[in-house]
Order: sequence, then structure tokens, then C-alpha cells
Amino acid sequence: MLDRDAYLMDADADSGKSFTPLQSDLLFRRIDKDIRIKRLRTVTRNVAAVLVPILFLLGLGYFIHSQTSFFQSTTYAELYIPKGEDARIFFQDGTEVFLNADTKIRYPEHFGFRHREVYLDGEAYFNVAPDRKRPFVVHAQNTSVEVLGTAFNVNAYSESETIQVVLDEGKTSFQVQQSKYPMSPGQQIEYNKTTGKTSLYNLSKPSNVSLWRKNVLYFYDTPLAEVIKTVERKYNVHFHVQSPEALNFSYTLTTKQLHLEDLLNELQKIAPVKFQYKGDNVFVSI
Repeated sequence: MLDRDAYLMDADADSGKSFTPLQSDLLFRRIDKDIRIKRLRTVTRNVAAVLVPILFLLGLGYFIHSQTSFFQSTTYAELYIPKGEDARIFFQDGTEVFLNADTKIRYPEHFGFRHREVYLDGEAYFNVAPDRKRPFVVHAQNTSVEVLGTAFNVNAYSESETIQVVLDEGKTSFQVQQSKYPMSPGQQIEYNKTTGKTSLYNLSKPSNVSLWRKNVLYFYDTPLAEVIKTVERKYNVHFHVQSPEALNFSYTLTTKQLHLEDLLNELQKIAPVKFQYKGDNVFVSI
């Protein structure tokens, strides 16, 4: 603590002047204020010197935690939707995904700093949250779909002969091997895995393709073989084709039938093919 009397005595000795009690008190208060200000500035500098590195480290830690680690391998999660069911999920970036029956999707627990990648085997509808700095990529067998923020349907079951992508909104790019195919809303890409041929179509009602997420079955000039695969997944049943010639027929139908028997009755009205339902089995004949 400052010795007031000693300080004033030194001041008086150097100047040769004397102070009244009032003057001494005012002088001391001014000196004491200056000292306290200097002490406050010193304390502030010391606190800042400690806090700045701490805040920097906290910010760096949050940044690294929010991104895929640069020093550790990416950890993936896998989700499977069994036959007879469907699901709706959200990723951490806000992307909404509808998953059809018998679909498997693999995705990182945390998306990376440069991109957002998922791996699909089955059918899914993606409503991708916009992020210009991190493209969203869907890998399906040896193909991929890359977008920044858009809505599209991918049908890519491993046992199917084709992979189909239908774009509802935004822009996307379909890639197979070294070739890229840009797409616009209302277009469908179909890639034949056997022949390697890629075809682009313009659809009048592209949203019909993803009606399955609203529990609506949609067939447009669809061969019976494909109809059977779709119905097997949706209702978790097995079809047995007893008359091979029945596979020559195609079906156009949009229906929201909740019961399998009602759906089979609808199909029988379209072509001269009979469907007999027993337990978990459906027998097909002419």
C-alpha cells in the first residue's frame, strides 16, 4: 500500500513547497487514481494474454469437432429398411431422405469438410440441404450422383438391371466411370448395368416416380417382372411364375391399395394374368 505521508514528504523536500491539508488530500487522491488505472490496465493485459489462447483453442476444437477429423478415419453407420417397410430420416446437415423397402444406406457419422457422401443399395428420395462448399454425393454401385442442393429419386437395387435417377428440382450430375451427364428438372437418367448404355429421358410428370414415399404404387408400361419385384418388396411376399408367357405383359397403374389382395385384383383387370394369394406366396398363371 502507498505511504501517503512519506510520498508527500518526498514531494515537499524536492520542491521546497509546503501543502495545506486540503491540497495534500487532493494530490494524494489524484496520485492514487493514476496508480489504480495503471494497475487495471496491467491486469486487463494479463487477462487478455490468458483468454485469447484459450478462446482460440476452444474455437479450433469446435471447428475440428464439427468436421470430419483430419487425423482419424471416417466412421460409417449403416441403416437397412426391410421388405414391407419404409422410412424417413434426416442427416446432420438437414438433408431429408425417404427410404423405400429393402433398402440399405451407408453414411458417415459426421460429413466431411469438402463433401457429403453416402452409399445406396435400393431406392431413396433425397431432399438435399443446400451447401455450395460441400457437394452431396450418392454412390450406387459404380455410379454416382452429385448435387449441391436439390430433390431427386434414385432407384439402384443391386439385383436390378438398371439404375435410374429422376430429378425433381435443382441441378445434378450423373457419373458412371469417366463420363458425366448433367441433368435438369423433369429428366430421368437410366443406366443399363449389363450393356453399359446410358439414356436420358424427359418426363411429363417426374414426381410420379417417387409416389412410393406417399404409399402410392405407380406403374407406367412396366413389365410384369418389374411389377413383381416392386410388390415383393412392398408386401414382403414371394411370387411364383407358373406361366412364363405371363411375363410378356406390361402394366400401367396408379393406386393406393393398402391390402395385397386388392392390388392383385386391380392387376387382373389390366391383363389376362391370374394371381392366387396363399400365405406369403403369390402364384402367377394364365
